[in-house]
Amino acid sequence: MLSLLDRQTLAVVVACVSLVTLTVMITIWMINREIRGLRWWMGASLCSVLGFLTMPIAQWLGWPFDGALALNHAASLVSLALMLQGSLAFCNCALARRGQWPGLWLLWGGLVLALAWWNRDHAIRRYLMHDLLSIGLLLGTAFTLSWHSRPQAKAAQRLAAAFLMLMALALCLRWALSWQASNDALMQNHPVQGPIYLAIVIFTMGWTYSVSLACYQLAQAQVLNLAREDALTGLPNRRYFDEMLDREVSRAERNGDAFAVVMADINGFKQVNDRLGHTAGDALLVEVGRRLQSFARGADFVARLGGDEFIVLLHDTGSVPLAEQAVARLRATLDGPMRLQGQAVPVELSLGHALWPVDGVQPGQLVQQADQRMYADKARLKALRTARVA
Repeated sequence: MLSLLDRQTLAVVVACVSLVTLTVMITIWMINREIRGLRWWMGASLCSVLGFLTMPIAQWLGWPFDGALALNHAASLVSLALMLQGSLAFCNCALARRGQWPGLWLLWGGLVLALAWWNRDHAIRRYLMHDLLSIGLLLGTAFTLSWHSRPQAKAAQRLAAAFLMLMALALCLRWALSWQASNDALMQNHPVQGPIYLAIVIFTMGWTYSVSLACYQLAQAQVLNLAREDALTGLPNRRYFDEMLDREVSRAERNGDAFAVVMADINGFKQVNDRLGHTAGDALLVEVGRRLQSFARGADFVARLGGDEFIVLLHDTGSVPLAEQAVARLRATLDGPMRLQGQAVPVELSLGHALWPVDGVQPGQLVQQADQRMYADKARLKALRTARVA
């Protein structure tokens, strides 16, 4: 068993595993370049490979072992810092922006290299300082992935955090033994060194698997969102709205909480397209979507059905008067001038609403009633414009 945990053998195994990890990370990055944090994780894998390859290469070429050891320790600390930076970026943490400063990375690289070189001939001091920094970086990354996890990849991120904490626990054990060790030779030849390298192998494989799974889950969620999202406005599309309305009706049947469906259609949209061009028409659609979102509260839901039609689910509308008041406020938010192609263009929408369960209890009934009232509102507004012109 001891021969299986021989440090030299495990050092080569770690280098090979790190090389495979780098290949996997490059592949994942090439497939999912839009995922934040991947390039930092790829950099961490590269540093890890460079660090672990220095040991067998130095022995093979007869280079000074202490220099290779210093490079190994410095590279591992840079690798762990890159893992933390990548995790901050992946989780969209505000601190990720601070880690993008090149000067900060040059300072960190120079600092850990100087520290590793200073401790190259002092095993106990090296483990006390290096392991303490490594434990802090590992726990910081585990905390980031656990407490700032993205909903789409929560399970994979927590699995990665578990491997990070496992590695931190192994280093805590070596740090405690170094604190109690009486001389460097005793610590360098301590039986715990073999299991530490084995822990590095398990951690590297587990981390790579977890990161790959998290990126896969996030990519799948992004594909699903694209299928349910309007490409122009970024609002949910008709498919997503139909799913949401079905769930809302089921919830209302259980709880008895009324809600309203409001249809909205832009008046004169075709004239804007014909007179100012489709670019102006697209800008108008985006602005209407923005105004709808500014009106919506946390539980409300806004979607674009297609063309110049939008739809809104409004909550806290338990009676007809409350629903009518909400529609009046929505109209005040939506109507108003907008500058397109350097011209002030009036924006006016026709609105129609339906209240559950007063106007219907099935999704189709509510949408149909709201649509009919919207067209009635469109006819009313057209008559008013005609009367003003006359």
